[in-house]
Amino acid sequence: MKKTLFLICASLSILAISCKKNSEDPITTTKADYFQLKVGNYWIYEGFNVDTNGVATSTGKFDSAHIEKDTVIRGFTFVELWEKPYVMGITQFPVYLRDSSGYLVSMDGSVLASDFNFTDTIEIDNSNPLLYLGYVKMTGKDSIVGESLGKPIQSITSRKQIVPMLPNLNNLPIRYTYEVYGKGIGKIKTHSFFFSGGGPKLEARLVRYKVN
Repeated sequence: MKKTLFLICASLSILAISCKKNSEDPITTTKADYFQLKVGNYWIYEGFNVDTNGVATSTGKFDSAHIEKDTVIRGFTFVELWEKPYVMGITQFPVYLRDSSGYLVSMDGSVLASDFNFTDTIEIDNSNPLLYLGYVKMTGKDSIVGESLGKPIQSITSRKQIVPMLPNLNNLPIRYTYEVYGKGIGKIKTHSFFFSGGGPKLEARLVRYKVN
């Protein structure tokens, strides 16, 4: 009887230890990578002009962006991304970026995007205070877009509200620029405009890429 009771108690002890161990095992989840900041990654974009009716027309111009290397700046590791702005520049230039706990941060400390904060204004752009203030917020959480690459892509969007400063002699309205990031891909689309209001809106759309 004592031997049987001992075996029962031992079994219960093992079960209790086993249950406790399982309850404390960490749940491993894979975080969606929208920024893809790895050396060797590259992206090819096609330029578009968008008229006042929202009709997009290809400019026939293509451009590439690629991550050249890692570099340490002020004790932080950044990637060196070479690109042209909105497929309209003349030459490529380096941009330094890093992922800071889910925030995409530039070398000067500006927050460009976040993969989790869809509530707060994550950045205030006062780089042109005589013309406008820009307020950056994340939108389109887990939105599906199909315009880039011709297939559905899970995405997030960093949208900047451009508020003209007074006296605003041209009566310019509040407008928006945005950058769309695809899950496991990186930046898949940009949208901007000329501040003066002249000319078409400008877009760059991803047509090909390689990420590690």
